[in-house]
Amino acid sequence: MGFSFGTVPPGVTSDPHRHDEIEAFVILSGSGKTRTDLGEVSVEAGDVILLDPFEAHVLGNDGNENLNFVDVYWRDGEAALDVAARDAAPRGPIFVFSTPPTPNGDLHLGHISGPYLGADVYTRFLRMKGVEAYHLTGSDDYQSYVATRADADQSTPAKVARHYADEIRATFALLDCEVHSFLSTMRDDAYAEFQATCFRSLLSSTAVELRESAALFDAVTGQYLYEPDVSGRCPDCGEPAGGNICEECGAPNLCHDLGAARSRQSAEGPVVGSVRRAELALDRHYDNIDRHLRASGAPARIMDLFARLRQRGDFSVPITHPSDWGLPAEGIPGQVIWASPEMAFSFLYNIQTLARSQGRDWNAAIPSNDWQIVHFFGFDNSFSLALLCPALYAEVFSQWRPSIRYHVNEFYLLDGEKFSTSRGHAIWGKEVLNPKMVDVVRLHLGLTRPEGERANFTLNALRRTEHDVFRGIWLNWLDALGQEIAQLFNGRVPDAGDWSPADRAFFARIETYRAAMERTYSDDGFSVRRAAAQACDFVRECVSYRQAQDYAAARRLYPARNRTSLALQTTAAAILAQTLAPLMPRFASTLARAIGGVSTETWPQSVQRLAPDTTFDLRPLLVFYA
Repeated sequence: MGFSFGTVPPGVTSDPHRHDEIEAFVILSGSGKTRTDLGEVSVEAGDVILLDPFEAHVLGNDGNENLNFVDVYWRDGEAALDVAARDAAPRGPIFVFSTPPTPNGDLHLGHISGPYLGADVYTRFLRMKGVEAYHLTGSDDYQSYVATRADADQSTPAKVARHYADEIRATFALLDCEVHSFLSTMRDDAYAEFQATCFRSLLSSTAVELRESAALFDAVTGQYLYEPDVSGRCPDCGEPAGGNICEECGAPNLCHDLGAARSRQSAEGPVVGSVRRAELALDRHYDNIDRHLRASGAPARIMDLFARLRQRGDFSVPITHPSDWGLPAEGIPGQVIWASPEMAFSFLYNIQTLARSQGRDWNAAIPSNDWQIVHFFGFDNSFSLALLCPALYAEVFSQWRPSIRYHVNEFYLLDGEKFSTSRGHAIWGKEVLNPKMVDVVRLHLGLTRPEGERANFTLNALRRTEHDVFRGIWLNWLDALGQEIAQLFNGRVPDAGDWSPADRAFFARIETYRAAMERTYSDDGFSVRRAAAQACDFVRECVSYRQAQDYAAARRLYPARNRTSLALQTTAAAILAQTLAPLMPRFASTLARAIGGVSTETWPQSVQRLAPDTTFDLRPLLVFYA
């Protein structure tokens, strides 16, 4: 146990933090507010605040005198483990966003393996747990990359955006990816006005100003260069980078600071000039961003990006650009709102769009502190989503304290190189997705998902997952089990008989697996890759357990033992169906329908043996995958 004295001066708020100790604040004098995972309450002299392990907390002084307190803390290992294993009850609806795809092409497996599979798995699990959760995404229609694709196709940006937004939605359907709100920004008449309102608010803030600053131009055409129009070397890491964002290290650039810059318009080296744009002084929000990232529990990868950004000192980022494609920047002729700040406010508008279909009153202009937002995105979107968004929200919605969590994936490689829409180096979703393959693809993408490090995809590896793992192990086990239940018990689950030590150990292993899958799908330990690997390991254990009992003479002489083995395997199959519902929904529901009374709508709280005489007829499952 330890203790210390602390003081929070007037107008100051402590940094948010969480730790494994139990902690108590005893307020000695002054007044203020404490904010924890459970909300915000006022405190004054004589109050005691007790905090559980890992409960985020801050103390703020909104009075005129020092807030003095005693801090008492002690470590309780059992309590910390209990809290770590417990799901935190959400305060309000959870809005799970996968990065709105740019409609300059269809979705390839590099896209699918990251934000879209991750968000779908996560949202399905939450809904099974009874949480009000929604998966939201859309088409990022006003991206500059849409105009680039239109030039290449000799089309118009609007036609390109409409076409590929429809293709993307069709690929989501083939992936069995549930999207509760798909916002096509170009097709919503009220969207542009909402963005204009947010932009006007930004222009009126002290952190945004219209200023003349350095910019890059094509030496031949004189065209302003940004995003897909220019490439070079990242000023931070030195690796090849596109305009405005480096995909390698995630750092923003200003285009004119790229090394060895090259224009897409001509072979001549681009020239540095100047242009008057709206710019956000991001350095004014460094402390705010720091508090936000700490409170959100942001991954170390994002914290590192922010730490590198802070080292620059003063840093202003343009939020408008001269362009013919995009939402007009009111008051700045010939310029459009940059797609990154537009995307920040599009998330809130998408919540309002969802509200119409759900009969709710969620208002984009009045974001609620009860909203829980979870972002799934590739690391190259980290600056826009985790650093720029909090600064923009603080400027436009100063009373809102956004609660946001971040799940980041790295690049998925194809045969050792980056997937690329522009180069056509891709396996498109529609090439491999069909009703019989969709869950094999989801399983394989899960097993090879780029979490924490880059991962590689090959068609041969996908075929091995299909033939060696899914068919060779999973379906063969279920086929053998189903046939034995059909022959010996007329397709009904037998009652258990005599239990051996191996049977008891296997029963315990089923519960261990169920609990492990729950932790893997949950927010703190979320990992599609780990979930897929655990499922494969579990099925292999089921096969090993079955093989260890597969002695004909023993089964005949000791039928009570055999009944126990079969009863436990049917229970394992039922748990497999329920725990795979987030990852492999079509396979899981087909397997569950073959087992009487098993549902994939709710998450199993514990392992319960199937009741004797439960229907167990796997023929429809096996016929489907034949």
